[in-house]
Amino acid sequence: MKKFGRICSNRVIDRVIVSMAILAALLTVFPQTVSAAERSGDPSAELRIGVQTLPDTLDANASVSNAGIQVYYNIYDTLITRDSSSKTLAFKPGLALEWKQTGEFTWEIKLRPNVKFHDGSTMTAEDVAYSLNRVIAEEDPAYVTAHSYLLANFREFEVVAPLTLAAHTFKNEPLFEHLLSDPNAGVTSKNYVKKVGIDKAALAPITTAPYKVAVFEPGQKVELERFDDYWGAPAPFAKVSFTLIPEIASRITAIMTGEMDMITNIPPDQDKVFEGNDKITLIGTVFPMYHIYCFVTSNPVTDNAKLRRALDLAIDRQAITDSLWEGKAEPAVAYQFKNYGDTLYFPDKEDIEYNLEEAKKLLAESDYNGESVQIYNVSNYYTYADLAAQAVIDMWKKIGVKGELVEVDSYTAIDRKKAGIRTWSNPLYYNDPMGVIERHWSPKGEAANQKEFLPTEEYVRQFEIARYSPNSQERVKALRWMLDYFRSETPFIYLYKPYESLAVRRGIDYQIPFNLRAHTLGLRSGEIKASGR
Repeated sequence: MKKFGRICSNRVIDRVIVSMAILAALLTVFPQTVSAAERSGDPSAELRIGVQTLPDTLDANASVSNAGIQVYYNIYDTLITRDSSSKTLAFKPGLALEWKQTGEFTWEIKLRPNVKFHDGSTMTAEDVAYSLNRVIAEEDPAYVTAHSYLLANFREFEVVAPLTLAAHTFKNEPLFEHLLSDPNAGVTSKNYVKKVGIDKAALAPITTAPYKVAVFEPGQKVELERFDDYWGAPAPFAKVSFTLIPEIASRITAIMTGEMDMITNIPPDQDKVFEGNDKITLIGTVFPMYHIYCFVTSNPVTDNAKLRRALDLAIDRQAITDSLWEGKAEPAVAYQFKNYGDTLYFPDKEDIEYNLEEAKKLLAESDYNGESVQIYNVSNYYTYADLAAQAVIDMWKKIGVKGELVEVDSYTAIDRKKAGIRTWSNPLYYNDPMGVIERHWSPKGEAANQKEFLPTEEYVRQFEIARYSPNSQERVKALRWMLDYFRSETPFIYLYKPYESLAVRRGIDYQIPFNLRAHTLGLRSGEIKASGR
């Protein structure tokens, strides 16, 4: 920690604020508030969750954010599900009972009968086809990202019979189960959306999930209720509420005083606050995701690959993780996840390094002329993103680069004519290289659509091979080429995999689910249980 005075000073201030808030909380009678569960004597009556961020829409097709996945997983069903209790990836029937490939570019999907929507109507193939085809057609401009990484290879979902669909693809689809088990491919009621319109339906979706939406205040609060006619095992709680509490001090106070039953996004340096407290349990993990910097490669300051590579090499990731994350986060060593398995993870491509001399050499060869490299960050979105940026800016001074942190309220506030970098994350959406590459670095993906990432023709060709080739050797060769491209062109900087904890009150049994995306909150049957206070 001695290396970064600015980090230390900020962290001291943060800790003082947290400590003062907690001290005030502990001077009161614990718990200060009484929950619905305690009033009724039913531990499953209500679960109250304090979260760092919340989505502005409940249309899962329209938002693929970390904030949204906390809620979407619990209010949308998908055709196929992933076993969230299995340590190895396993798929299970969801709204589809059966699926099989019937032709080179065709799949047959048999739906579960008698599935009810939250308004009491019965789901049919028309609803499923509409839910997915509207994303393919990008009926809402916000569907472009979900389309690009989930349904880009799907030409159409055709209704064959009331409970039978034919999924038609443009090319061979080796990732069928991965894609159709993603909550951003959730199913909604066609009649309801057609009646009220996409915008209104996004505020109060009608789906088939174990919880239904009771209250939604965009970006502030979500209240869910158990859906009694759910086709599967009933939801564990009669009511679930998500409340926005962006400040860590306030979230900790909320669970200490009994106002919340669970809180999210607790960084490691706050773990000690809970030591000796037998009323609260911490559940921590290194998430399968990287916090990253996405370069705006069309920006005149950051359009030079040698500068981008120099900025990457000048970052001491181990020092940042040791200082900010108590050594619990994992510094990035590769543009990969070991979750891929032995065949598709390449140890010889662990080539992310800290090398000041090489950074200075590349900077001298670049066209950098003293301009400010602006890092745009959305406040209170990524834990410690502001402190990490301050540390990085200090590191860049060692090679002669001026950095500047610009805090904004939302990603729509980012001025891409000025921004050289924006903070972002690359979660692993499923256990395959495309679970991160297609989602974030597809030639038609989010960064490319924003003109931040400008893929070359050869990149597009290699991406197509890596994504669709049935030949495993060809695929491996293309994936290795792409990793070399990322290294040489440096369209982004991988920083670290964050370590964060959840805190839950006594009487709640919860484990972070397997095989699901980072920040998913598993509130379905078998994933969480209330056994009393």
